[in-house]
Amino acid sequence: MTKRKASGRINEEHVCIDSFIQHLIEIGSGQGILYCDNSENRLDPPDFWVKISGVIYAVEVTSITDYDYEALCTKFFKNIRSEFATSDAIKGTYSLHVIGRPRIPKKGTSDWKTLISTIATSIQDMSDAPCRTEHYIVKDKNGRVGISKLSDQGAKIFLPMLGAKWGGKIRAQLSQLIKERLKAKRKRLEKKGVLDHCKNVILLLYDAYDYSNIEYIQEALSKVQDYDWLHSIFIALSSSDTLNKLYPNSPGRKGVFLYSRNGK
Repeated sequence: MTKRKASGRINEEHVCIDSFIQHLIEIGSGQGILYCDNSENRLDPPDFWVKISGVIYAVEVTSITDYDYEALCTKFFKNIRSEFATSDAIKGTYSLHVIGRPRIPKKGTSDWKTLISTIATSIQDMSDAPCRTEHYIVKDKNGRVGISKLSDQGAKIFLPMLGAKWGGKIRAQLSQLIKERLKAKRKRLEKKGVLDHCKNVILLLYDAYDYSNIEYIQEALSKVQDYDWLHSIFIALSSSDTLNKLYPNSPGRKGVFLYSRNGK
């Protein structure tokens, strides 16, 4: 067992299932728990089969994040920095900032290349502008991408940090992220026939964006519909020093139920 996957990411399945089972034990519902780890076989959902007091549950894990979007943005920002480094006409220090989740073109497309060129040209045009000048390159209903001039000195561009800070800026879109995850999970389970022979499906959410305030998550879920096909929704919260008892080489987390058919 390893703490992180080959990609360098934390093994979310190992974190979530431990949080879930330890929570069941804490609330007195941990009698006779058995589980089967199916998380390494990505072609056959669910991630786990769990038996609780003789009842079998299909348990799926998903992360509240958008790795595809983050990966796209990372590549995009690196391309901008490369473009910046090859232009001798750009003077000064600048910061690229992102608000929300604006549309970024697909990598390698003409729109991708045009946008990078537009940003480089805008920075060049801002060379003689006063410090603190801002210019927005992308503006749509989901967010904005802008350039700020920090100094007349140097020749450098600071790029936005992804991860927890990025997540803080998209808190308003948490409901949409949860909705997308629920839809994708249901489609996957239906395709594999899991829902045909198991009506007790539990979804474990991995808090990848440090939404440690449970009220934010509950508020977001209250705006989501059509999740009553699930038996329960449980979230493994971030910012925890809890030990992982099932997978000691993975980090542990406290967790709570957001929804359950079982009133207890």
